[in-house]
Amino acid sequence: MRRHAYTRGTWVLLIGVAGCASVQQNDWLDKAHDTSVKAVDVAADQASKAAAVASAQASKAMVRMRHYVAEKDLLKTFTDSGEHSESVVLDVLHKAGVSARKSGAPTRTAPAGSTGTVAAKGPPVKATPSAGATAAAPAGSLPDQYVGTLQWPLEAGVVSSEFGERWGKMHKGIDLAADVGEPVYAIAPGEVIYAGSGLRGYGNVVILRHDRQRTSLYAHNSALNVKLGDMVARGAVVAQLGSTGHSTGPHVHFEIRDGDTPLNPRSVLPPTKLADVIGDPGAPAALDQIPGAAGLVAAGR
Repeated sequence: MRRHAYTRGTWVLLIGVAGCASVQQNDWLDKAHDTSVKAVDVAADQASKAAAVASAQASKAMVRMRHYVAEKDLLKTFTDSGEHSESVVLDVLHKAGVSARKSGAPTRTAPAGSTGTVAAKGPPVKATPSAGATAAAPAGSLPDQYVGTLQWPLEAGVVSSEFGERWGKMHKGIDLAADVGEPVYAIAPGEVIYAGSGLRGYGNVVILRHDRQRTSLYAHNSALNVKLGDMVARGAVVAQLGSTGHSTGPHVHFEIRDGDTPLNPRSVLPPTKLADVIGDPGAPAALDQIPGAAGLVAAGR
């Protein structure tokens, strides 16, 4: 067997190479550690900024809510001034592929996450209403059944008219009164299947489709922030509250439907943190006892 002979210089060279490799490995580990630390710092900074934005938004909503509580007697007079055209809404839904749900018909659930291109609570961008336009049925862009969380369409306001019988007829939504320009939010991810002013009585209106059967409608707006075909995230600003169409004052007429059937929004939206205190004589003071609470309030309940 041939024996390899290594000179003193060869050993020095090998030791030097090994030393360089060790140094390079240590450098790589140091760089990896620094990169990891920076990534954690960036994530923490982003989380901190997001929390600060959310806190500031909640504080602003609380200020507006105090204003609305003080003006609740006036705001409760702001409702629809007449009936809306049911047939035109159903026409939009049917053209978009939404059909009346059959009693007991099964549905396949899909994970929530049909978020879209309109950022949640992003800066408003006024859109030109397109009267009379409707979207075709989405091709797999929406789940069969949305199973995520919902939110109220306003952060602050007063319920001026409830769902149910009104004036001897069925009020198919709920009226939420506030100042002109109050942001109107999408209650869940969805597709804009109508954005315009061509539905009799509704004024400037947006209709969102959240799954195969579930839709939401936001009417009487002063301006629309989305256009036909947009995919929106939950919490996206879809409109600015107003008093267009059949309206006695600034409010949003809000509907949720399962197929053709209107649902009581209170039966599907989460309860608000403020709803239980507004009916008390000391309501404005009670608002201060709920740090960070923001949401729609049913004044007088």
